[in-house]
Amino acid sequence: MSFTIPRPPALRDATPRLRSDCLWSWDGAAADLNATTGHVGIFARATTLASVLDGAGGTYTAPHSMPAWEIRDVDGAPACGLRMAGSDRLHFDPAPQGDALAGVIEFVETGARTGSSGSTLFALCNDAVSGGRLWIDTSGSTGGRYGINYSSGATTRTARLTTGAPAPDDVVRLRWERAVNGAVQIWQSINGAAETTASAASLVVVPWATGAVIRLNSRGDTENPAQGWYRRAKVVAGNPDLATLLAVR
Repeated sequence: MSFTIPRPPALRDATPRLRSDCLWSWDGAAADLNATTGHVGIFARATTLASVLDGAGGTYTAPHSMPAWEIRDVDGAPACGLRMAGSDRLHFDPAPQGDALAGVIEFVETGARTGSSGSTLFALCNDAVSGGRLWIDTSGSTGGRYGINYSSGATTRTARLTTGAPAPDDVVRLRWERAVNGAVQIWQSINGAAETTASAASLVVVPWATGAVIRLNSRGDTENPAQGWYRRAKVVAGNPDLATLLAVR
């Protein structure tokens, strides 16, 4: 007796398809600049980057203009992430649209929080200075604490955490949301501890400017760079609770 197993249906262009419940999602574990949602990552660094940790516990120098994939122990196990210094920039086009959005970014703090003028970790913006935009940064005047900023171009609201500035090598999770009415809120967890939070008053809802992109480690090509080891980040529609936000891929 014999039987034939049906062949799987062929893809028209032989390209694997990824399905995601996120509007945008990037995971450093893949060691890939492109997002798992199909958004193409554009990376820039006009220099080398020394002392990047490898999987054997040694270090290497990332070549000029090349990403620095680094292995760190996170949550008791080795994890791959993207090490970014002050001149590293990564952006994805286009930025998600929607009145209600939420997101999360997980990283290891490497010292950028001490910047006196602030350092941007994440942004939805067309550039650093104009149009509707949202970004997460630090404030030197508050001991390097993180906050979320939302601007219509003329008015800006900021929700700044008042406690818990991370120390270098702390594992940080920041999640945020922008409600339908334009109110923004941010939550922070350091090394798996309970979250602290801050919120800001609502702002008239404005669409992102034409050409808006998602940025990691900056909010422009020349301004406000951060430094960090980025593990993963995502943006979703609506304002889900923490468990739902962490579960979606």
